[in-house]
Amino acid sequence: MKRPKGLALFFAGLIMQSISAQQTYPDNIYADTAFAPFYYGVASGDPLQDRVILWTKIAGKDSSTSPVILQWQVATDSIFKNIVSSGETTCSAKHDFTAHVDASGLQEGHHYYYRFKTPEGKYSQTGRAETLSGDSAKHFKLALVSCSSIWSGYFNAYRKIAERDDVDFVIHVGDYIYDFVDQNEQVRVPAPFPTEPSNLTEWRARHTYYLLDPDLRTARQNKTWIAEWDNHDTHYRHGQLTGIEGVQAFYEYLPIRIPDTTQIDRSYRSFHIGSLADIDVVDMYLFRDQGEEYAPGKKTIFGNVQDAWFKHELVSSKATWHLIANQEMMGSWLSQGAPRFIHLPGDGKYFDPKGWDGYNEDRNRLYHFIDSNHINNFVALTGDMHMSFVNDLTTDPKNSKVYHKRTGKGAVGVEVLGTSISRGGMAEHPEIPRAFIPLIESISRTLNPQERWVHFSEHGYVTVDVTPERCVAEFWYTPILYRSDTEKFARGFTVKNGVNHWERKSNKNRKRSTRLN
Repeated sequence: MKRPKGLALFFAGLIMQSISAQQTYPDNIYADTAFAPFYYGVASGDPLQDRVILWTKIAGKDSSTSPVILQWQVATDSIFKNIVSSGETTCSAKHDFTAHVDASGLQEGHHYYYRFKTPEGKYSQTGRAETLSGDSAKHFKLALVSCSSIWSGYFNAYRKIAERDDVDFVIHVGDYIYDFVDQNEQVRVPAPFPTEPSNLTEWRARHTYYLLDPDLRTARQNKTWIAEWDNHDTHYRHGQLTGIEGVQAFYEYLPIRIPDTTQIDRSYRSFHIGSLADIDVVDMYLFRDQGEEYAPGKKTIFGNVQDAWFKHELVSSKATWHLIANQEMMGSWLSQGAPRFIHLPGDGKYFDPKGWDGYNEDRNRLYHFIDSNHINNFVALTGDMHMSFVNDLTTDPKNSKVYHKRTGKGAVGVEVLGTSISRGGMAEHPEIPRAFIPLIESISRTLNPQERWVHFSEHGYVTVDVTPERCVAEFWYTPILYRSDTEKFARGFTVKNGVNHWERKSNKNRKRSTRLN
């Protein structure tokens, strides 16, 4: 997609200045002026068998503007000859003139097209949405993404996902937006310099700014999303949620069906794809340490209520696969025993004890629950680290009586942790020479027998392909420091039904064109 030129660019600048404090925009940041007033596109999300959430926003409105009634249509064809669902929805200042429609009456496992229309007869972009398959489900593929810093680089990965006909859904496991600009990653920064959001207006402005990126708009327009927040999306500071404004803006700007309108900070929810798979979206941030679940002083990372909900979802499930959309690494990342000449973060035992590694006893309770209830095919889908990991999940990775590195025996499940869409990692860290990264990867694998593969220097997304027989994770990488139409396949890994650990051979030779124009 090309940037608008001439009068279109002039009007785009006027529009953006009226709704945002930014004055000067970096490369590849612009509104979609061809579809005024739908400058920020359309999106779909939280699919069920018979319905899906549709989203859009009317631009150029303020608190004094009267509500706007939009018409919406869902069709089986892109020219809307066969409209199967339609209605009206109201945009108002209460929710920053965003619209959420729970479009129902759809058939399971179908592609649909949708659009919005203003009272003046102006149409939005045409979006594409997907409903979940039911009991006949035999296959689906999703893209796993996280950590999309608009300041740190380009959203090339979003565009490549949008172009893939084989991807049904996008699961975003957090840090969809960023509250601050990393001082070492100022690749695309507007002027004046962005400040951290401190109120609802500023959180809304941050989401609006993100939607000036055409690659993000395209991914939202062409794929159906399931999204979860992380710490950068919310007012989560120092172990607690300090304000609800970031959560409200997240709900307003993402196509989400709110699980509980009486508890706005609850995002955990489930999606059921017939007997093939369940997808449980969990939140390991906003409810941690709420209640003492199993002993005095022993807190849970989920909190009592979510912990009980999650285990009930697992034990009552009739699905073959249990996919867990989880913000941070669930498996251990052990650092004990590293060479002394390397200065490592963490507590001397774990690289990052702020996440699951800081709740090891609670994590082991979960693993024992999975094992004792004979729950097979547990697959954690994770992000946050800006690096790539493929882990077996086990209570004691270094104990050969518990877990066998060579065979995988003793694992209760697996984890695929995707790198960032654009946030920098080791390769962008000014104090880490790029030539040292393979050494760091080797040290990590030596200290962590449960790691099947790690890669610390590139960015992109993971596809997760699910059938009754196996689940396959493939890592795809794209540049982040410049616009690019290329991507490359890195590695693929398979876990077979009932095995509960990754296969010991990986796919290194996946053939796919790196250019999809």
